[in-house]
This record gives sequence, C-alpha cells and structure tokens, in this order.
Amino acid sequence: MRKYRILSLDGGGSWSIIQIKALKRLFGDIPGREILCKFDLVAGNSGGSIVAAGLAENMRPSELENLFFDPSIRNSIYSRLRFREFSFLNRLTKPFHIGPRYSSKRKLEAFQELLPQVSAAPMHELPELIAACNDERTTHFLIVAFDYNRNRAKFFRSNYRSKARTSYLIGKMKERQPIDKSSITITQAIHASSNAPLNYFDAPAQLSYEQGDEAGPMYWDGAIGGYNNPVLAAVTEALCNGIRPENMEVLSIGTGFIFLPLEGSLPAKHSWLTQRPSKPSFIEDVLKISTSILGDPPDAATFVSYTFLYPDLPLQEPHFIRLNPAVQPVMDDINGEMHWTIPEGFTPEEFKQFLEMDLDATSDEEIRLLSKLADQWLQDAIPNQPIRNDKYLNCVLGHTAFSLALKDMSDWEGNFVDAFRGQMFRR
Repeated sequence: MRKYRILSLDGGGSWSIIQIKALKRLFGDIPGREILCKFDLVAGNSGGSIVAAGLAENMRPSELENLFFDPSIRNSIYSRLRFREFSFLNRLTKPFHIGPRYSSKRKLEAFQELLPQVSAAPMHELPELIAACNDERTTHFLIVAFDYNRNRAKFFRSNYRSKARTSYLIGKMKERQPIDKSSITITQAIHASSNAPLNYFDAPAQLSYEQGDEAGPMYWDGAIGGYNNPVLAAVTEALCNGIRPENMEVLSIGTGFIFLPLEGSLPAKHSWLTQRPSKPSFIEDVLKISTSILGDPPDAATFVSYTFLYPDLPLQEPHFIRLNPAVQPVMDDINGEMHWTIPEGFTPEEFKQFLEMDLDATSDEEIRLLSKLADQWLQDAIPNQPIRNDKYLNCVLGHTAFSLALKDMSDWEGNFVDAFRGQMFRR
C-alpha cells in the first residue's frame, strides 16, 4: 500500500529560512508545487505556513530564500509601527521592551502582493493546483492559528470533507454529510497563523469569510494554542481520516532549537553557555510568557506524535524524520576536565547572538548568521535536534545528524530524495 506522507513545518519567523534551505537540500531548486506533490498533507504554523504558501505559489526554494534576503520584502512583512500607531500604553511599556512593533494589517497586504495566485483562490481549490504535478496524490493543507474570541486552536483546512472537522462530527450526529466550504484563502490563513502577539504584531488578524464582511473572527499565531510545531495536529488529522500508523511517513522540519544545559552540570568556558535560574518579576514573567510559545524542549509535539505511531519507542525510526538544527554547546576536554564550549565554526560573538536573536530577525547580519547556521547543520557541523535527549544533550530518540536522516529518507517509497542518494555528509 502506498505510504501517506506528511510534511510538517514549524513556526519561527525569520528562522524559517532554515526550512527553505533544508527543502532545497532534499529536493533541489525545483518549483514549489513539485515539492508539495510528494506529500499528502502539508501542515504549517507561522513562518512554516508562509513557506508552505510560497511553495503553493510555485516558488522555488531560491525564490523563497529571497523573501528573507531582500530587505524590502522583509520589511514589508515586518512593517514597523509608526509613532501615531502606538497606543498610550504601548508608549509606556516600550522602554521595558514590551509591546507590539509591527503592523498586522500591512503584513496581510504584503502576503497578498507576494502570493497573487494563492490569494485569489479559496484553500479548498489548492489541491487541484498541485495535482498537475502528480496525479497519484492529493495534496492537502492544514494551517494552524489561535481563535482570539474562543480561546482555542483553529485549523484552516483545504480538505473540507475532513473527518476531523467539527462540522463533520455535527453532520454525523444528524446523519448527513457536511459539504460546506470556506472561502478563506491560504494567504488569509497564514496571516492568522503568523500573527504573533504581545511583542510582535499590534492586533489580532481579522479575517472576512465572505466578500464585504468586515467583522470577521480574529486570530493570533497558532503557537498560542500549543501548535508552534504542528506535527501532532497533522498526525491527528491523518488518523481521523483513516490512515493507519504503519502507512505514514512523517517529515517534520523545525526552525532551530536552542537548548542550554543547566548551570552546574559541567563547567562552562563562557558563563552564558548554561541556563541560569531566572529571578521572578513582573517584567521577567511577561517577557517569559511572550516567548514561551516558541520553547518546547524536549520537543513534546514530536515525541507525542512519535509515541502515537510507534508505542514501542524504537530509538530511531526511518519513516519518522525530525530535522532541526540544535543550537547548543558541546563538551570538550580542557586541561583534563570536561567543559561546555562553543561548536567549531562559530565565534563566541556569533553563538551568543543566536542565543539572543528573536524570531523577527530582520537585519542583514542576522539573516546571514541564520543562513550560516543552516549550512553548518546541513553539513553535520552542528547536530540535529533529537526527539528526546538527556541532560548532557546526548540523543536518546531520533537522528543525531542531518546526513543520517537523509540516508533514511533516501529509502522512502518512490525514490523520495533519489537525486541526493550517496551524497550525504558524514562526521
């Protein structure tokens, strides 16, 4: 039986350039729809949803990279608030680095200009666009957001007949099959999904379900509902629609994983290479809450999904691939004693900048560093994120290096990454 293949793309703002470079390494610089047609379900949140929409627009990975390397495009998505757009409260909290910086409204306008084809069609028509590349699969999309008024996760689907939809379950109770279709476009969905609150965008994304409707529902970033990594949502979607675990192949791509060992676990060459306990305060707590939506070590969504599919927990499963560069120190012998130190290939200044870099990286230097991080990871110079690690950052579950994951994927059904067979880097 043909495998049901899932592509899951984490949120992460500008760090999503890592996903683009990974896709380019896996498939080459081919049109985006030729990449999408290799999958049955593509799930995305925030930055990952933007990558998915760019592929649906048929952008090549090199064209998607340009979205991040071109300052004018970056600044159209992250459009700085003008002074008159700041509320009185925002002006009071700005000295404490708390409060929105970007215009939500102008972000949507930027997406509509950058993605004209997919902006013109409702999501349920996307599979037909992708089908021209491959008539063997129907590629569906699942974009995650957070419903501002209902305080719960929201899923935008191209598959309006999905058994995971609430309307399907209601229809089942009433013994009728739901056939309602939403007019929401993937551009509107990614606008909702990428609308990070508090320290980023100034207002919830307000969508209009019908033409002329100006009072539609409001949304924040899907990470608020716990879906910054949407792989669990994607696996659940597949299970609801009758796909058996043994028939799934899952590729989950992250946007960088920062993990520091606890202070005192080992001596550190630099004090900032270990995690120190924070001192609770109002400002500290607000900042922690605003960024906690991105933190998930160890990666709970991947681990839970892995457990659903493989309850016997094999140490490495070739049909479940988690790709994500791990920004973490390494152990090194210094004068006969093990210390935490910086990985080769990075200066102390560069590594510290990664630890401090926000998801809205917009400077040329920050984009250059993120690109370097991705390149180092793709060559196994830095490790891949485990599905589960120990306190010394050793891999317990998953693939320790990009090349090992690539080797397993090269054996997926249908010569999945055949163009790169035999070209894996090794440590």
